[in-house]
Amino acid sequence: MEHINARDFLYLMIRNGIFYYRRRIPIDLFNLYNKERITISLKTKSRRNAILKASKLTMELDAYWSSIRITEISQSYIGKHSQNTNLSGISIIDALKYYLKHKGYKKSKAFYQSSTRSVDYFIGFIGEKDISTYSSQDVAKFRDFLFEKGLVSSSIKRIFSSIKSILNFSIKEKGLSITNPFLGIYIPDKGDTLKRQPISMKNIKKIQNKCIEINDDLRLIIALISDTGMRLSEAVGIRRQEIFLDCDIPHLLIKENSKRTLKTKQSERLVPLVGKSLWAIKQILESSNSEYVFERYNKTKTTNTNSASAVLNKWIKSVAGEQIVVHSFRHSMRDRLRSVECPKDIIDQIGGWSKGTVGENYGNGYPLRVLHKWMLKIE
Repeated sequence: MEHINARDFLYLMIRNGIFYYRRRIPIDLFNLYNKERITISLKTKSRRNAILKASKLTMELDAYWSSIRITEISQSYIGKHSQNTNLSGISIIDALKYYLKHKGYKKSKAFYQSSTRSVDYFIGFIGEKDISTYSSQDVAKFRDFLFEKGLVSSSIKRIFSSIKSILNFSIKEKGLSITNPFLGIYIPDKGDTLKRQPISMKNIKKIQNKCIEINDDLRLIIALISDTGMRLSEAVGIRRQEIFLDCDIPHLLIKENSKRTLKTKQSERLVPLVGKSLWAIKQILESSNSEYVFERYNKTKTTNTNSASAVLNKWIKSVAGEQIVVHSFRHSMRDRLRSVECPKDIIDQIGGWSKGTVGENYGNGYPLRVLHKWMLKIE
């Protein structure tokens, strides 16, 4: 049976039914935190679990603070100043705000959300403090914590990459003489990442036939994506004035609009319409008079891609199997174009994928008729 110290009760507080660990910082360590207390969500409503977590935190904090005091005494003895007293004056939240202010220009909502979420994870486990006081040991513990929570290697790598970039930006821009604690931290590849599978042509045809049979706005979104390889947000956020049918080559103009941004600069492009995608656009224009033709997901300030994703993925799985999602059509598009020996740079232009070499960034790209020629081959 685990030992529970009675003083751990003193560090517990409840907010909206959730237990929090709240503890006053010792006076001699105020300079490490720039605040009087630390408050950490224990992410539990269970009193017993909260007490056990509080007990663990108490022991870890006691050990951590003791090590700092011992280091300071030791360094004082040999005539050196403690590195921890050389504070940068920048908290990790300050670094996040500075990063988003300068790097977030014209970035998507997802960029802001993922950056903020990554920092929130870190603060929730380690705490908010001056960026000069974080250690590689803190980051290693954070890595282990994320694995214990059940996150896969690829997700942890994304979180670490995000926080590392945020800290690097402030360190370089502010001319700080500190080392980024996220540098060199090992994240093992446990083979736990599920590779998103493309859809077989058999399943593509099966899904397309079901879309024609049901013929509602949800199925039209899927049909539009099926023979274009567009991202879901690009399809759901399309406007009437970005659709061109009365011309030699029916096509879409994919660009940013007031309700949704694009993932990358290369995402802005012309997409030829062939097969079931052309059919879907004709159907939706006949049934919708709205500026945003998929009105259901454009009633708020921004295109509600997440809601569309949840509904559409559930339906696709019921038709083609649990491993298949809307984004699988995008993976399949690359395979379908490869199968007709389409050049890589044309594939990248059709799908709006980032270009692989510097040379590919020169010029205006291929004309619409060339893209259309290759799209007709996969139809």
